[in-house]
Amino acid sequence: MTSILYIADRGMPTFQTARLSADVVCAGDSITGWNNFGVVRDWPYRTYPEFLQRFCEPLGRTVANGGIAGEVSPNGLGQVRDYLDLIPNARYFVVGYGTNDLGMWPEVERTSPMVIDNLDGMLRAIRDGGRQPILLNVPYANESLFSRRVAEDLHGDRDYHNDKLRAYCQENQIPLVDIASKLRDEHFTDELHPNDEGAQVIAEEVFRVLSEVRQTEGLE
Repeated sequence: MTSILYIADRGMPTFQTARLSADVVCAGDSITGWNNFGVVRDWPYRTYPEFLQRFCEPLGRTVANGGIAGEVSPNGLGQVRDYLDLIPNARYFVVGYGTNDLGMWPEVERTSPMVIDNLDGMLRAIRDGGRQPILLNVPYANESLFSRRVAEDLHGDRDYHNDKLRAYCQENQIPLVDIASKLRDEHFTDELHPNDEGAQVIAEEVFRVLSEVRQTEGLE
């Protein structure tokens, strides 16, 4: 059985061998993982790479989870460069940043271009490394936990950013996983973090896009 690889375990002796067999690297914020919280048993929620590994298991592919809780896009390039070296044989990098940026810098007209510019640096590094990038858009919040006005503002900000992100991906031929349109309020465990069902929904969409990319490359 193939096990998912966690960046939190990078100090373990078994990690040094396992990292060479990982095919898919997932980088991003807490929607991706909580590696800065330590070992997985200390994480507050399960995340989509765990479920993605289950989809990849029959194909013999290994997923590496490099998500960092609370992370913002300005730090993403450093993380991606680290993972490019750390996971040298991975073909696919699934990248998702922006939720925390929109929370910290709520002027979406200024924040969205910054996020996309930071993502552009990450994707260029991935492509320069001979790998294939795949992007996640920013999911809506659990709007049932906010007042109607706040929920509408949050929804509008994500629509604005995701529209800009989609245009960027189309222009640069970057596969985009639209998780925002798939997640509902019942898919969240709090204001922002998916529950198990939500994490599985994300994994299904990532796996679908990943399979499409592989078909385009003639690998499936």
